[in-house]
Amino acid sequence: MRSILSELLTSLSRNKSMTISLVVTMTVSLLLAALGLLIQEQADRTERYFGDRLQLQVNLCTENSPAATCIGGAATDAQKKAVQEALRTNPEVKRFDVRTPQENFEQAKALLGQTDTGRKQLETLGPEAFPESYFVTLADPQKFEGVVSEVSGMDGVGNVNSLRRLLGPLFEILEKMRWGALATSLLLIVAAVLQVSNTIRMTAFARRREIGIMRLVGASSWHIQLPFVLESLLAGLISAMLAAVGLAAFMYFVVYGYLRDTLGQITTWVRWQEALTVVGWTTVLAVVLALIPTLVMTRKYLDV
Repeated sequence: MRSILSELLTSLSRNKSMTISLVVTMTVSLLLAALGLLIQEQADRTERYFGDRLQLQVNLCTENSPAATCIGGAATDAQKKAVQEALRTNPEVKRFDVRTPQENFEQAKALLGQTDTGRKQLETLGPEAFPESYFVTLADPQKFEGVVSEVSGMDGVGNVNSLRRLLGPLFEILEKMRWGALATSLLLIVAAVLQVSNTIRMTAFARRREIGIMRLVGASSWHIQLPFVLESLLAGLISAMLAAVGLAAFMYFVVYGYLRDTLGQITTWVRWQEALTVVGWTTVLAVVLALIPTLVMTRKYLDV
């Protein structure tokens, strides 16, 4: 074991610049892969928060609703039944789900609870301040004008929001960012694999005499391969650690330092728990990137 560690340290000393270059390439590729996974998790959280493929949100009147259709105060049972019947019989509506004031209050807590300002706003509000809502899924997402024109003027309806119009740009941006990060990461992963191959080839060439002597004295293939495997694994783990630091900086400065405070009322944002899961996956990816190309290439270049 001591001889293997000695060979590892000698190899790292000889290939210092190539090892640093490999670590930098793998760190950038792993960080971009981590950002892609984090953005995917954010898109999933946004869909879960608003409901999958919901296009319209019909909010009924509360006691303090300012709309002209809310002159009588909170929506009565008769008004609720009339709105539900209008949605049920409208051919543009595929289905609708009812969300109670308590459920809307819990959703607001999840959303506004991300910031100190939001938590202070919630201190004076209770479930009674929130309306009963109907989340409408359309038969054709492009055809919603008929539903809006029919329902928005009914007594008891405070307002009608288009979730499609609200979420469309957000999902589009998230999708482009995710694919951009993953595509760039894939290119850099290919570059990292090629760099691992080149590093092993150069190292094997520089140590060809030593490897030949080890073969002559009966050293096993695994004994010869192990320093190369350990070197690649060490580079991969260092890269994973640096990528984790970069992801932590992104979470601290961008997500917690900016997005939650300034855009906290749009959706719920990813937390440290999701970031830790992403770090775990990128660490696994780092180990795979380090081991598989190394095992393949050492079999090729160490066959002396």
